[in-house]
This record gives sequence, structure tokens and C-alpha cells, in this order.
Amino acid sequence: MKSHRIRIALTVLGALLVAFMQVSPASAFIRLTRQGTTGIVQAHWLDSSLPLRSVINPANADIPSATAYDIVQTSMHTWEAINTSFLTVAPEEYTGAAGQLTPALNANDGQNSMFFDNAGVNFAAGSGVIAFVRSTIDLNDGHTLDADMVFNDKEFFCSTSSPSLTPAPPGQSSVDLQSVVTHEYGHYFGLDHTSIANATMIPFIIGDTRQRTLELDDRAGNSTIYPESAARGLSADGVDFAATTGTVTGTVVSGYNGSAIFGAHVEAFNLADPSPANEISAISGELTVRNGQGDFTIHGLPPGTYAIAIIPLDGIHTIAADANVGGIFNGIDINFEPEFWNGAGEGGNGFADNANDFTPVDVAAGANSGGINFITNTFPGRVAIAQYGQFENFVTFQNSAGYLVKRFDMPFTPPYTITKVSFPTFTFNGVPAVFPSVRLCELNTATGGPNLAAPLLQINNFAGSPNGVNDIPINLTVSDPDKVLFWAIRFPAPGAGFPNNFPFIRMDFTNLERGLFANDLNLNSAGTGGTVVDRNLAISLTAQMNTPEQAPIVPVANLGTNQTADAYNFAFSNPANVRLDGFASVGLNHVNLVRRLPNGTLGLEGSTTTDGKIARATNDTTNVFPGGPALWFVQAVDNAGNKSLTSNVTITKFGEDADEPNGKRAADQATVLANPTTNRPESYAPAGDQDFYMVTARAGDQLIATANSTGQDTRNDQDLVMFVMETNGDVIAFDDDSNGGLNPRVAITVPFKKDQPKNNPPPRKLFILVTDIQGSALIPNGTPQVRVPSTYNLSANVQAAPALAGRAGSILEGGFAFKNTGPNPANPQAKLIYVLPANGGAGYGVKLRIFDVNGRLVRSLVNRQLPAGAHIAVWDGTDDAGRGVSSGHYYARIDAGTYSEKVGVTILK
Repeated sequence: MKSHRIRIALTVLGALLVAFMQVSPASAFIRLTRQGTTGIVQAHWLDSSLPLRSVINPANADIPSATAYDIVQTSMHTWEAINTSFLTVAPEEYTGAAGQLTPALNANDGQNSMFFDNAGVNFAAGSGVIAFVRSTIDLNDGHTLDADMVFNDKEFFCSTSSPSLTPAPPGQSSVDLQSVVTHEYGHYFGLDHTSIANATMIPFIIGDTRQRTLELDDRAGNSTIYPESAARGLSADGVDFAATTGTVTGTVVSGYNGSAIFGAHVEAFNLADPSPANEISAISGELTVRNGQGDFTIHGLPPGTYAIAIIPLDGIHTIAADANVGGIFNGIDINFEPEFWNGAGEGGNGFADNANDFTPVDVAAGANSGGINFITNTFPGRVAIAQYGQFENFVTFQNSAGYLVKRFDMPFTPPYTITKVSFPTFTFNGVPAVFPSVRLCELNTATGGPNLAAPLLQINNFAGSPNGVNDIPINLTVSDPDKVLFWAIRFPAPGAGFPNNFPFIRMDFTNLERGLFANDLNLNSAGTGGTVVDRNLAISLTAQMNTPEQAPIVPVANLGTNQTADAYNFAFSNPANVRLDGFASVGLNHVNLVRRLPNGTLGLEGSTTTDGKIARATNDTTNVFPGGPALWFVQAVDNAGNKSLTSNVTITKFGEDADEPNGKRAADQATVLANPTTNRPESYAPAGDQDFYMVTARAGDQLIATANSTGQDTRNDQDLVMFVMETNGDVIAFDDDSNGGLNPRVAITVPFKKDQPKNNPPPRKLFILVTDIQGSALIPNGTPQVRVPSTYNLSANVQAAPALAGRAGSILEGGFAFKNTGPNPANPQAKLIYVLPANGGAGYGVKLRIFDVNGRLVRSLVNRQLPAGAHIAVWDGTDDAGRGVSSGHYYARIDAGTYSEKVGVTILK
């Protein structure tokens, strides 16, 4: 990196998938849980379904069918062998005999199935999904009606060797078949993912054979659903589950306001041997959700003395994050720090209630130990810089013995103390692996990067956790404002045993729901390199303010920008009135637009009060707009003068197409398209970009327009949307996904205008808008994304013809429109586009609500005054209380003035 410019590089980083995901709506020791017709229901098979029949088609491309069938049978019987569970199974090989159907993903065929998908038709290419279970449950009582399992035989090789895996052929990855199928049968029987390390039901497959056998948490989960009991009648080798184990019950409430905490992992550690092999977990609010007091019950504890801890389901401290758990648990955000139950010392002030202090809990057979009531710790004045979203089950590394580096911009009012740096690490063989060094560095203004040669702190040969968080104490007092620090992790060179004996770190990669922060660097061993623009490393820094009042307001969100003829127009969402430490803020004063300068500092470029918009002129001869790639952020300033952390980034002059600036619906700014235009290279750049194109057409002409993303890899892919507009902004057609994947296609007969003659109508100008559905004014709560790659091909063709054989997109009648743009069934989101015509005056009072099939209100998405134009609302499958709804049919209804319309939405989980 040279001093005279910022080098923004699409650096080549390694990325390995360590998890497999599953479509099944289901937890080990979180049960498969759904919102039922009258309350929460949990998946289970009825006694009358046992022994549970599963028809298995073992035909695959890797191993003999007889071997595959034996392994699948063994996996089923592993769960049956739990002596405290009455579950019984009946695996059956598919032969085409009478009474058998071809195994398939079919919820309505009355047959539970397992099969191998050699063609990959059930898996998106490159998705990294090894296998999944799709189960259907009765929403009245939760009993399972059907379950089908499919293995991705196209991208994954079935290894049967032990303890090491058989190497896969080129183009495939090797996994232990028995481990995978044993895990998936856990879902089949009603379990979701657990947070207990080394359990079979953790949300990823370890690169060996350990998950063939069940841990205590797995066995307790299955036994809770199917408990052996003397009252029921014990099986021949059965052991009464409730009589031989104990339970622990309690609550989890917020230290801020006493509200119920929904989604805390509550874990019991046996003090005689506090290893994962002796842990069992539960989840708060499992049956009460956000009602009650965050109630929990830990089942199946062997008699002994335990320490009980809570761990958030949405942070870096848990294996089974909310993204890895289905149903009502998906999407929660509870943000608290792990802690042990401290008996009489339990309280909401984390400085008084030490997180590591615990009061032992005695558990006896056949008894409950109650009153284990948690109050989550709060820390006035403690703030964390954690600029990444929910990290997925991908890990990353530096592949040339260089560094991955996290930058921290600290705008806090000094003095304050940096207390720790935290980052989760992973190894494929479950053994700690060594980073040659980790170091805390100051900014080197000569390069704009870290001063690696003179670190403030350096630890050599740092052994990272094989699957957990590393907390590194820092205890550094900062006395100067606007400090910039870097956490630099040096990697070893990949050796012969790669990846099993190699250290990796976690990242936010496939779905950057908070946007890109551009605070990560990929540097070679000499310390040169560039900014990473396709991921956020999961590395955080914690600081303690000198007084709580120094804690700033939370950051601004959803920054994006769009270039017009003479300016880049930045737009963003103002922050909530909350401090970064979770307490109430003194309120927002103004927002600054800042740019990262070549020396690594932040330069002020503009300011606004509360309207969420700042324009930066491109024709200013005094403050010249930067000609190369530039990183832009916004910072909130509260009424006490405290500056917030920087927002997500948008990058100008990086990946922009040759047609920029074309960000305005105007004849002198939109790109005029030749007719026909075929595969014109364009791009969605910068984040927040809107591309306007202009065509000329007569009423009755056919207009076909498409925008096809190029080079997509299923990881934070762009999701383009297209609108066709009149010159006054009225939308006459729109589309989202009709062209396959996430690509729009509009095919219409240009409508007559009311004031136009029917015979020989004059030509008129039409505008085509292409933008990303996230990161535009069409979806105000969406985060503009730095898409990598950002390119797409635009095609448009106007032809004189009497009719159009196959219409795509939606054509507006009378100016109003409302459409579910898909996908439908929706998983996980339904996108609802609606258009309000310009003849409505100042605007419309709009209500957009979701109802179930019985007419009950489920969710209110929009209830406000809106201007004319196109708008998008996204329903994430939750109700007004934030609970995930069950699979089924719903409808969305819009009311705007005199206009009312409804469209169907199907949720499939």
C-alpha cells in the first residue's frame, strides 16, 4: 500500500465451508419448534408411527449400494440404541416392491424416505449443503407427518474409512457418510442444532468420524422427546429417563428492562468433569417465546453438581447461532454476554456480578432443581466494536504466510481503556493450531495500514481455540481522539496436512446483512496488500469509557450512494436513540459524511441534521472529488458531542460501469439505449446505485428488457429489480425474479395513455430502472451491498407488433400495482412490490398487512403516508411479536386510498 493512494483489492483469500445447513424446520437440545395454531408446538413422532419406517434408496456414485445401505441403517439404529428413549426404527431398502414409492422429497406421499441426489437437482450449485431433511409437522400438536432426507452426492464424496477420510475426487469434498446421516436422522426424529461441542447435532460436520456416536446432549435430547418410563412400560433394556436423571428450571430476563430473553442457550456443566461430553443445553423461551420470563428447562442431567451458564444464540460465543437453528428461533437478536448463574449474587450490573462466578447447583435423580433465574449483565460505559453481521459456517485464512488484519476506528472521547480483543477460530481436526503471531498495532500514516514493525502488543505462537472464541486481554489506556488500531493475525504457510492442522478464523461472508464495513486487510508477509471487499472478519474490540456518558449513540445503518450528473447522493438510516452500551442516548444531533484518506485517517466531507441524505458534489473545483476508489462512511454525533462508530461502507469509482452517471430519471442523464440492445455490460456499483436507461416506444409496441447478473457464486449475490416508468415517474411495469435466479425480465405491450390517439400514437420516452433490491430507496430498511461481482448484462428490444405472446413482469392497470415478486414459496423472505401512481397528489396513507387463511392479522408491515412511486416491503416470515410463523398459506393485503388488493404468500421452512 503506497502513501499516495488507497489500494482496494479483491484479494485472493481462502474460504472453506465447515458447516452443512439443512432445510428441516427444527434443535438437540433445542427441539424442532414451530408456531402452531394455538401456541408453540415441538416436533415428535406419535407412538402409532413407531417403529418409524424409512425407505432408503442407497444408490450413489461413490460406494457400493450395499455398503451405503448398511451405513444408513447403522445411523438410524444409533438413535434407537439410547436406553432412556423408546424410539424404534424400521429402515427398509428401496427395491420397488409393492407398498414402496420411489424415495423423494414429497411431503404428501405418506412415505418417509432417504436417498442420494447424484445430479444435484435439490441443491444450488456451490451452496455447500451436504444433506438436509425436510419434515412436515401437524401444527395442532406438533406430531410429524412426513420426513425425507437427501444427500448431495454431486458435490460431496461418501467416505467410509476411519479415522481419516478417503480423499475425494476432483470437484468433490469428502465427508464421513455415517456422521452426516446420523446427524440428519437427529433432525428426522425431532432435534435441531446444539451448541455443545463435539455433539452429533452441532451445526457442522467435523472432518473425521467422531459424529458417528452420540454425546450426552444428543441422547438427552432424544430421550426428552421419547422418554422411557415405568409408567409407560419399559422396553427390554430400557431405563426410566425421568427417574434416573434430574432437571434444572429457571428464567432469563434482561438486565436493561427485565423483559424476557428469548433464545439464550442455557448450558449445564458437570463440575466433576466439565467437558463437552458431560454438558447438556436448553434454550430460554423455548415454549413461551418472548412471553413469560424467558423460561427454560434442562432435561436429562445425571445426578451431580453443576454450574449453569447462559450464552447468546446470536453471537460469536455459540456454535449453534440463530442462523443455524430453524423455526421460531431464526432471526432473534438478544445481544448479551455469557455468564454463569451466581445465586444471591445474580444481578444486572456486570461489574458487580462477575460473569465467571457461579453458585453450584445440585441435581438429584427424579427431581427438579428450580429457581435458577438469570438477569443478563449490563456494563454501563462498556462498548464493543463488532463490525460484522452474523457469521456463517465459513472460515477464512491467509494463504501466503501473511496477515489478515482488522481495523478499528475508535471515535470515543478520551480517556478510555481498551480491555480486550475477541475472535473465534476453528480447526478441522478439533486440535488447537498455532498462529505464528497476533499483534495490536497503531496506524502507520505513511501507508494507511498497520505499523507491524512496532506493535503495542504481540503474542508469538498463539494457539487458537479449535472451535471457540479467543479473548485477549489488552488493558491499554487511550488518551488521544480518533485513534485507529489494527489487530493483525499472522498465518502459517499451508502445509502437507492442510486443512486439518491449520488455524482458521470465522467471517461474515454469504449474507452481509449489515453491509460491508471494509475494515479488513489481506497483507502478505512483507505487510503489503489491500482492503478486502467481499467479507467481514469476525474480530471485535471492547473498550471501557471513563464515564458511562461517554458511550456514543449506536452507529448509522444502511448507507448507500447513487451518482447523478453533478453529485454522489448518499442516503442512510438514522440511528435509534440508544447508546452503544445499550442504555438510552441523549439523542442525535447530526450526521457526518467521512472518507478514508490515503494516510488512513478519516476526513470530513459533509454533514446533515436528521434527513438521512448528504450530497457530495463531483464538480467542486475547490474540494475535488477523488478520482480513484474511495471508501465512504457516515458517523452520528449525539447531543453530548460523542461520535458513533462508522457505518457500513459504500465505495465510489470502484467497479462502476462506463454509463455512469445515470442515476436520475431524466432525459439528459439516463443512458439512451440503441434498439435493440443486447448484453450491454453494466454494474451495480457503488452500493446504493440506481441505473436509469431510456428507450423510445409507441403504444402497442412490444418491450422486452432483461438484466442478468454475471459471475454470481451464491455468496452475497446481487438481487436485481427492474421498473419501466413514464417520464413523470409512473411505473407501468416491474419485475424481480422472472428471468431465473435473481434476475428481472419485463415483457409488455406498451399501454396507451388516456390522452393519446388510438390510431398512429406518437412515440414517447420510457425509462428503465435497474437496481439491487437491497440498497435502494425502494426498500428503506435494506442495507446497500457492495456486490462482488457487481456486473450484469442489460438487454432491451422494442418491436412494433399487435400482441406479446408471453408476458413477464407485472403490467399496471389504472396506475396501481401490488405483487408478490417471489420466490413463492418464500424461504426465507417474501418480497412485495407495490406502485402508487403520481395522480394521487401529495401521497397515500398506506397499510400493508399479512393475514393467515382465517383472516387473523399476523404482521403489519407498512402503516404510514407514502409518496407516489414504487416501493418494496419484505416479510421475513415473522409475526408482530418477532416470532417465526409456521409453514402454510398467508395473504398480503394493501390498502392505499381507494385501492385495495391482496396477493398470496406461501411460507415453506
